[in-house]
Amino acid sequence: MKRREMLIGAATGAAGIATLAAVTQSMQALAQAAALPGGVLDRIIKEKKIRITAEVTSPPFGILDRNNQPDGSEIETARQLAKDLGVELELVQVTAPQRIPALLAGRADVAISSLSITFDRAKTVMFAPPHGALSIVIAGPKKVQIRSAADMAGKKIGLTRATLEEATVPPSAPPTAQMVFFDDIAATMQAMISGQVDAAGMSAFAAKSVSDRNPKAEIENKFTVRTAYYAPAVRPGDFDLLQFLRTWVFLNKHNGVLANIYKKYTEVALIDLPAM
Repeated sequence: MKRREMLIGAATGAAGIATLAAVTQSMQALAQAAALPGGVLDRIIKEKKIRITAEVTSPPFGILDRNNQPDGSEIETARQLAKDLGVELELVQVTAPQRIPALLAGRADVAISSLSITFDRAKTVMFAPPHGALSIVIAGPKKVQIRSAADMAGKKIGLTRATLEEATVPPSAPPTAQMVFFDDIAATMQAMISGQVDAAGMSAFAAKSVSDRNPKAEIENKFTVRTAYYAPAVRPGDFDLLQFLRTWVFLNKHNGVLANIYKKYTEVALIDLPAM
């Protein structure tokens, strides 16, 4: 079955279509009722447009399709949010290090770019409840002998700046491991394939993607560093938009929309997500 056909079953039949339509109408009504005069949600409703970050170099979360158009699970999630709000979507393309700066600078209203929840990020942005999960792994060519954190000793490990792997891999590595940093995941992947680094830290999804696209490189997962949760984020003080996002995540968790989007692009089932 093609991945893009996985959402069909949930919406077939008159009852399914009616249920989805009712949920969408309820969300739009909720947004309009919750929008406070002068708030960011009020502006989004009035302008009929929401600006959401889009990182398109991090499969399966964000990619450019064959027509050079943004696609991926987080792009689909952004489109679902705009649809439920009843507004137009403007995607603000960013790299991983630009996700939070773009939000704080006012270029975007919401960051939806596989932004994992961490203590440091929570000091600068406000997170909604998580809508997805990912595992950070160390991946590398089969010939590179790494089976645990201790085996990274003396090896070059590629990492993408301003990502969860940058925050989690170095503390677990031996002092003699050399961390090599890149500005985006595409550069990190290329460095691993070309042998510029011995291995790299990235999401399990990204590791699978680079392995599938480069079979001769024999990329494999060495070990899992940690599992984390990612969520939409807004600027400090945007409480009206945050409250809508809380309700939006809650409803789309329970009606299966977020799970369907996740499975469509990752080809695995979404695990149970914690409440916030």
